[in-house]
Order: sequence, then C-alpha cells, then structure tokens
Amino acid sequence: MKLNWIVKLLTRVTWAKNNGDKIKKYISSKHIQTSSNLDCIDRSQIRVCAVQQEIQLMKNYKQYVDRMHEFVDQGVREGAQLIVFPEYNGALILGMLPLVETILKRLIKQKSKSADKNSTTAIISKQDKDISTDTAIESTQNASIDMVGVLSILTPFLLDIFKTTFSELALHYGVYIMSGSIMVAEGDSIYNRAYLFDPDGKIVGNQDKLHLVMMERAMGMSMGKDLSVYNTPIGKLAFPVCMDASYFETFKIAKDKGAHIVMIPIANMEEYHDYLALRGIWPRVQESGVYGIRSALVGELYGIKFTGKAGIFAPLTLTPDGDGVLKLSKSYDRDEIIVCDLDLYLIERYYDPYFSDQNIEFINKYYPSIYEKLRPNNER
Repeated sequence: MKLNWIVKLLTRVTWAKNNGDKIKKYISSKHIQTSSNLDCIDRSQIRVCAVQQEIQLMKNYKQYVDRMHEFVDQGVREGAQLIVFPEYNGALILGMLPLVETILKRLIKQKSKSADKNSTTAIISKQDKDISTDTAIESTQNASIDMVGVLSILTPFLLDIFKTTFSELALHYGVYIMSGSIMVAEGDSIYNRAYLFDPDGKIVGNQDKLHLVMMERAMGMSMGKDLSVYNTPIGKLAFPVCMDASYFETFKIAKDKGAHIVMIPIANMEEYHDYLALRGIWPRVQESGVYGIRSALVGELYGIKFTGKAGIFAPLTLTPDGDGVLKLSKSYDRDEIIVCDLDLYLIERYYDPYFSDQNIEFINKYYPSIYEKLRPNNER
C-alpha cells in the first residue's frame, strides 16, 4: 500500500510534465510533411517496415517522441505504408518516473552479489553473472510488488504518452503503425497489449498477448482471450505478441480468419542463436501460408540482454532464394529498420499441398474436446 502511494505521487509529478497535449504540440512543431505513401495502394506492392530497436529508458516525453519519430521517419522515407514496432515498446516510458532506474539497478546488483556468493567454480560464477530471463523472474518474485496496484496507477499515464505519440505520428505521416506493446491494467488484470493505428491517427484495434512467458506469469499478468484480424486497405492484419508465435494454433487461427500479414513484436531476453530464433515466426509462416513481419527489441539494460533480428518472411516458394526469408536485419543487437514489398495477390493464391491438406471432419470431431481438456480449470 505504501509503495502505491509513492508511485501515485511520482506519477502525478511526472504527469504534469508529460501529458498528451504537450506531445501533440511537440510533434506539430516538427512540421512533418504528410507522405503520399498511401495515396495509391497497389495490392501487389504493399511496402512494410520492421523496426529493430535498441532498448533505452526515456527520461522525458520528448526523448520518447524523438526516438519513435526517428524510426517512423526512416520508414516513411523508404516508402513504408505499414511500420511495425517491437514488444514492450511502451515500457521505455517508465524511465520518466523518478527512482525507476535506481530500483532496477538495485535489483540487478542484489542478484549479481548473490550469484557471486553462491558460485563454487569459475565456470559457474561466470554463468551466474550472465544476467538472463531467470534473473528477471527471480528479481520480480523477490521484489514482492503489487504489480496490479502499481500498474493501475501508472496505466493512464503510460497510455496517454504511448497512444498520443503513435496516434500523432500515424496522423502526421499518413501511414499505418503497429506500435508494439505496453503493459495495461484493467480491473484486477494486467495485459501485454499491442495497438494498430491508421493514417487518421485512430486506433484500428488492439491485441493482448495470448501466451505468457515465465517472467510475465511471475508478475501476475493475464492472458488474452481472442485473436483478432483487422481488415484494412493494405490487407487483413493480425498482430499477436512474441511468445504467441511459438504455437502453430496462433497462425492457423489468423489464417482461418483471412489474415494476409501477421506481425510479431518480440523482446527476447536471451543470447542470440540462429536456430533458437527459428522456433517462432519462420515455421509459422510456412505452416499457415501468410506473410510474417517480426520487429525486435534488442540491446542490454542493466545486465539484462535482449536479442533478435527484425525480419520479413513468406512461404518458401514465394521468396527469391527459396528460404522463406524476404528481408532480415544484419545485426541482432543494434538499431535497424528493414523494408520490403508484399504481394497480397500472391499470398491469396498461395496453396501448399502439404500444410493445406486437412481432414476437416477429423478436426471438427476431436479438436474442440481436446482443447477443452487442455484449458485450466479456472478458465472453463
């Protein structure tokens, strides 16, 4: 309870400096020229942009706006009609709150000291000092913070900055932006939620993460219930979040709902490995027959590493080299954007004799009962 009052006080102080009206004025002061990228939409050449963004906590709303503006401006200059940002892009706003950096540094320092004490060999010691997902989970659990209570206070502040920034950038540039995700409190639940903005700056829709990682479970977050597909002039779009791409059902449902393009924003806390990275979007694209766009949060924050490569993917036979990759970033830990054209007519006509051959009678008979048994008791 005491922490909640402290957070509320700090939020009020910060809110006075970072409200939506100030963001609108700041973006207007940049005198952005509306692009013509969506003036003529050719369904055979939908140009998309995936952002690979190095993690960095922002000190104030101007820093956040400038950072997002930089990526959007680059993408628009290369003709992008849709720009895709990474998972937890909204968490960078937390740096605007006093003491947040101090708290994070202290948590990591405590874990590092503990690791040093318990190490019995040089090899074990080195492994323990490599801060990873396990560290983040343990730090979260040991902190004993009422995340729902804290985020209930922070959500209006965070969303005001997050939504206003991407709404105004989409409006001023005249493009679609999938903003990546942000933690949102609703009632007694916390969701990892992504948003899609249209060229008028309006929210087309949002998507809650459907499959949580251990750290999110430790924080008491809740899973989303539905996967949505949004019909737009540049195609039918879905944007499940990160871990959702680890399961074939996610893309199968998106495909069955008519999706042409499935965007996956990620923020993987792990050392980069080419084959480990293949567990997500690449096989899902091959199974389902859709285009896939992966945006990535990368870099290092107080010893916690984030790695990944932004990529744009298609079924094997629709790629020049037959490898399922249309475009891939060069690094896995630095700022980059990649841009590529997608042909919606090709993906609509695409048919794979293996993955498209389904026993509908079998599926209708057994799938409902199987998945009902797999659901936790408290969700039935």
